[in-house]
Amino acid sequence: MATPTSDAQENDLQYGSADNITRLRVSSLPSSGLTTPEYNHEVKMEKTRGSVVSNDIGFHREVHNRLRSHFTCSTDRVKKVLFSTLPILSWLPKYEVRENIVSDLIAGVTVGIMHIPQGMSYALLATLPPIYGLYSAFFPVIIYAFLGTSRHISIGVMAVLSIMVGATIERLLPEGAGQLPADLYNSSISNTTLEELQYQAQQTEVQERLYIACAVTLMSGILQVAMGLLQLGFITIYLSDPLVSAFTTSAAFHVVNSQIKHLFGLEIPRYSGPLSIVYTVIAIFSRITETNIATLVTSIISVIVLVVLKELNLKYKDKLKGIPIPSELIVLILGTIISHFATLEERYSVKVVGVIPTGLPKPTVPRVSLLGQVAPDCVAMSLVSFSYSLAIAKLFSKKYAYKIDANQELLAYGTSNLFGSFFSCFVCSTAISRTLVGEAAGTKTQLMSLVQCVVMLLVLLFIGPLFRSTQTAVLAVIVVVNVKNMFKQFAELKPLWKISKIDFVIWWVTFLAVFLLGLDIGLGTGMAFSLLTVLFRSQRPATTLLGQVPNCDIYRDLHNYKAAQEIPSVKIFRFDMSLFFSNCDHFKTSLYSQTGLDPVVLLAQRKKADDEKKKLEKKRAKEAKKVSENGKEMVELDGFISMEVEEPPVPEVKTVILDCGPFNFLDSVAVNTLTQVHKDYKSVGVRFLLAHCKANIRDQLVSCGFFEKIECDNLFISVHDAVLFSLAEDAKVEAKEEEPQEDGEAADTTHIEMESEI
Repeated sequence: MATPTSDAQENDLQYGSADNITRLRVSSLPSSGLTTPEYNHEVKMEKTRGSVVSNDIGFHREVHNRLRSHFTCSTDRVKKVLFSTLPILSWLPKYEVRENIVSDLIAGVTVGIMHIPQGMSYALLATLPPIYGLYSAFFPVIIYAFLGTSRHISIGVMAVLSIMVGATIERLLPEGAGQLPADLYNSSISNTTLEELQYQAQQTEVQERLYIACAVTLMSGILQVAMGLLQLGFITIYLSDPLVSAFTTSAAFHVVNSQIKHLFGLEIPRYSGPLSIVYTVIAIFSRITETNIATLVTSIISVIVLVVLKELNLKYKDKLKGIPIPSELIVLILGTIISHFATLEERYSVKVVGVIPTGLPKPTVPRVSLLGQVAPDCVAMSLVSFSYSLAIAKLFSKKYAYKIDANQELLAYGTSNLFGSFFSCFVCSTAISRTLVGEAAGTKTQLMSLVQCVVMLLVLLFIGPLFRSTQTAVLAVIVVVNVKNMFKQFAELKPLWKISKIDFVIWWVTFLAVFLLGLDIGLGTGMAFSLLTVLFRSQRPATTLLGQVPNCDIYRDLHNYKAAQEIPSVKIFRFDMSLFFSNCDHFKTSLYSQTGLDPVVLLAQRKKADDEKKKLEKKRAKEAKKVSENGKEMVELDGFISMEVEEPPVPEVKTVILDCGPFNFLDSVAVNTLTQVHKDYKSVGVRFLLAHCKANIRDQLVSCGFFEKIECDNLFISVHDAVLFSLAEDAKVEAKEEEPQEDGEAADTTHIEMESEI
């Protein structure tokens, strides 16, 4: 009765012509400890003769057809490229006005209102005036509305990216670089002239910082567009969830650390590079007595009001029906009104935002000469921006059942940054808080982003100057309170420890590296450590011996499945990963140790025994010669030789079967390793069989001439078939050994039937 196989398995048996395949069927299996289901009493063995003949004509024809289809221009192809490049063309003509317009309008206004305080406050993280945060919440959003594939995310400023931009600016242009020399104040120049000079120096410093920020934005856009064109959207898989969680959590400490001086009204230089957070904390405690009391009181009141309003939003979110209380805007307006009418700047030297220009900035070309200096920082920013935004986009696409294109998202983010760099913007991304608010307000499509742009346009043209008296402490409070959710990611550590201790270690290594070394170096360190763990795990994957589950053809791990039984004289070894150059040594070591049979050691023992036998035989010959010369009787030393020489143990294992099911690919080192293992086992009289190979593995073994070096009869479509074949061969050997010498004919107790498929 034939072993049932699926259509896929039957198709996998075909390497070329049907003559190349022979199935060996063995019936009447000998009695053994192997339990076999009634329907499976035969062995199917693939037998490949020769190698696959390559068809050069077919190959060239296939290449020609692919190139022709790739470069052929047609109406359908143009439409496909146009719709994929400009996704707005696919959804805007089908826009359902009655169902979606109200929701998109409400969501756009709500998110636009959130952009006002966040844009102004996150600009401080980038060490830029607040107006540039408003620019960054306007220009890139327009581009993403046309090019993006996500319907829900809100593009604009982001706390982590803002502080990364600020760190790059501080590295190239430390804070205070534009101040006048101290001896200039002691000269005979009038106070008015000094104030003018100081103002000009500050404006020059701001302009230099802006040049760096725009260069960073341009370079980040170039990198993202290049990755999108090269279809490198998959690259974010190397930023694992634990790594991103640790990075954002540690970045939150840097965000808070950069805003403490604004909360206390202290004049502290901003540090960058390794241990910058430690230097900042030391500077804060050394000048804590210089705290501006009015600023501190404003910060405390603002924190209380903002936290209470956010808690009310969470508590009554169902009753608010998706339109939350604009807590940041309320705090911003109240703080501005109190600061203006109480004249806090003049009376208590409270630091305020200052003049906010109206209108839109003129387009200017960023300094291309700075691109080389900011490129290393931009690599990290591009990856963080894309991976964080894509994760949020995937979250909402799964929730609302629509598709997003990772490569198109890269192009959208990159083009948004490229466009924004010409209009005084810094690197943009999405923020989970704005996106969640927009979803709660009823976002349906990216029309929400265009409505949001209208709100921002009104602010830039008319409302901006009203925020002149806004205290920087209020903006700092908005930043600090908004990143508090990032600290909640510490709660992920306990379940992470239970799930994967390696991921737990990755989390802490990344967190400490970012905390102590800075955002860019820390992120690189975390990624390098994460890849090292992957490399280490690939070098030493799990290995196990398999046993048969009684009464079926299923084989399971002997250590984890108590029901599995080991088959006498047969060892079934599984290597739970693809075999390649970095784990071949571990493969051989584990194979020899777990099967309990090391051919190299056994051959060495046999050689040692043979050498000792030769020595004793020489000794016997010398003794015999001496006896004959003395004319005495020769003493028989054969018994002495047999007692003195210890024979090497005869291996009980007759067959070693390798379960190739986990193999997805092999390299040249792996093929050579399998060849060497086969030769080693053959040298000690042990069969080495391959079973359960995937089609691509078999094709690769055939194409590289593997079966020209070893017998092609060693390949089986399943582990069970290999086991049955092995036991049948053992039965034949035992039958021949038990056959009487006087009989001239072999008493073959096993019936073997050969069938050749045509």
